[in-house]
This record gives sequence, structure tokens and C-alpha cells, in this order.
Amino acid sequence: MSTPKYKLIYFDYMWLGEPIRYLLHYVKEDFEDVRLDSVEWDKPDGKIDKNIYTYQKLPILENLENGFKLGQSYAIARYLARKYNLAGKTEEEAAKCDEYADVVKDVLKRMEQMWDKDEKTKAELLKFWLEETVPRYFSVIESDLKKNGGKYLVGNDFTWVDFVLSHTAQLFTMYTETDVLANYPVIKEYQHQIFEIPQIKAYIAKRPLSPY
Repeated sequence: MSTPKYKLIYFDYMWLGEPIRYLLHYVKEDFEDVRLDSVEWDKPDGKIDKNIYTYQKLPILENLENGFKLGQSYAIARYLARKYNLAGKTEEEAAKCDEYADVVKDVLKRMEQMWDKDEKTKAELLKFWLEETVPRYFSVIESDLKKNGGKYLVGNDFTWVDFVLSHTAQLFTMYTETDVLANYPVIKEYQHQIFEIPQIKAYIAKRPLSPY
């Protein structure tokens, strides 16, 4: 068995860390998949020392060959994408990857506004999110993806943003318990194809169970 080149430190769920895991599995790069107890992390007097992690946040990627450490999920994804030729073949394609990733982040931020709200407020926010936020962004992605043939979001090969979009769209459905892609058949089929990539499919089949 080969010595892992990277260590990815995140929580014991999918959320922001999963696209990075997808990317590393896709390129068949062995890595240490460290999953910290999220409940313990949130305890003021928990056993986890947050000060040893950059910004006291996760995920953190460590290059075990040279000691390089990097925080922030999209920065990690871009760093790995450039190393494994998954960042687009031109500057324009790389820029489009960034654009779509930021779009996903915008939709995610809107969804996170529902956290820790009372049921009435949460229902109102969910209604707005489903009827206004998702269509505003996903209608554009649906159209762009269709124009590009439906298999790749950017260019004619996989990029890191394919893993971001496919996972985060699934996350939206899981968190809201609503089929977010019901009105976006091109994205839904595209997502299915991503999950059927042999390396991704094998990882999904064996990954730890998580509600989100």
C-alpha cells in the first residue's frame, strides 16, 4: 500500500469536505481521511484543541511530503485541481469554474440562513429559497450545462466544480428534504453521471453514514 501524500482533516460528515474527497478519489490519490467528532468540536470545553487548526476552522489539507498546509474548502479544491489538471484547460475555463463555484456558495449561504431558526421563520426562508434563490441560479446552470452537452459543466472534461455542484445539489436535497433538482433534469442526469464515475461510486458505497 502506498504512503498517503495528503491528510484531509474535516468533520465526521460530508458538507464542505466531500467535494475534496471526491476529487482525491477521482484522481486515485491515497490520502488520510481524518474525520473529527463535530459534537466534541462544538463543546466549549471539548477535547479538541481548535487552536492547532488554521483560523480554528476546517477543512485543512496537509501535504505530507513537504508539510504545506492549506485551509478553506474552495482554496483546497483549487489547489488540488491545478495539480491534477482539473481546473480547466484555459484561463477562461478556470474562471468559469470559479464562477460556478461561487454560485453554489451563494445558494448554500442562503440555505444556511435557515439554521437555528424557529419553525415559522424557517418555513418562510425555505419557501423563498426554493421559489426564488434556487431558480435564480439553477436555471442558468441548467441552461449552460445543456448548451455544453450535459456531461461537463466547463469545457470538455471534468473539473473540480463538477464535484462541488453534484455534491452540493445533493446536500440541498438532503437538508431541505425537497427534491431541489426536480425542475432541472439536465443537472439531475449530470449529477447521476458524476456519482456513477467508478472511483466516486466505490467511495460513496463505503463512506461513513452521515445525515448531511
